Amino acid sequence: MFMWKTNTNTTIRLLRIGITNCYFIVKKDITVLIDSGQKCKAEKLKSNLSQLLGYKNLDYVILTHTHYDHTENALMLKQLYSSKILVHKNEAEFLENGFTKLPKGTNIITNIISAAGNRFASKIGKYDAVKPDIKVTENYKLDNTDGIEIIHTPGHTSGSISVIVDNEIALVGDTLFGIFSKSILPPFADDKVKLYESWNKLIKTPCRIFLPAHGKTIRREVLEKNLN
Repeated sequence: MFMWKTNTNTTIRLLRIGITNCYFIVKKDITVLIDSGQKCKAEKLKSNLSQLLGYKNLDYVILTHTHYDHTENALMLKQLYSSKILVHKNEAEFLENGFTKLPKGTNIITNIISAAGNRFASKIGKYDAVKPDIKVTENYKLDNTDGIEIIHTPGHTSGSISVIVDNEIALVGDTLFGIFSKSILPPFADDKVKLYESWNKLIKTPCRIFLPAHGKTIRREVLEKNLN
């Protein structure tokens, strides 16, 4: 299990739940999960959390956006731990309805995939609806967790957010992709202009590494090169 530690001893652990990188954060006595992964891997998620939490509770579940591969276990976690679910206000209604449309492709091939996928979106895009406890807008600091800040990074979706931990590490959802060797551009995004603006917002933070929901760690210099 990959782990990162900030200079103030906040720990971040990677949990691969299906196709999604979820991240478990411990900041002093507060525990946070970033994204919830796929329902088909719910038992793996529960097992991992049981080991990591011990006698602690899962305080927050932060959803970087509301596509099915990020949200399918959110209701289960709320029922199991009474966790507070946090999402951007632009996607709160999607979460409450249990459905989020697939975004456009960022190239010709993925645009075709997106169009085809949305024909069957009612089947592949559905998930268990859940009512969020916290709806954020722009910059938001998590209660009782000095050093965890949520910033709005739209582009992939209108309500995509990133989580800044101790101004050192950013958890960026699908705003950046760590799968391709030469590009961090996600294969799908509703607004590429806003996406690049969000990259610029991320590069203005002091963060040195960026942890995506898909693929490997992205270093600051890689983001700078792609942004240029």
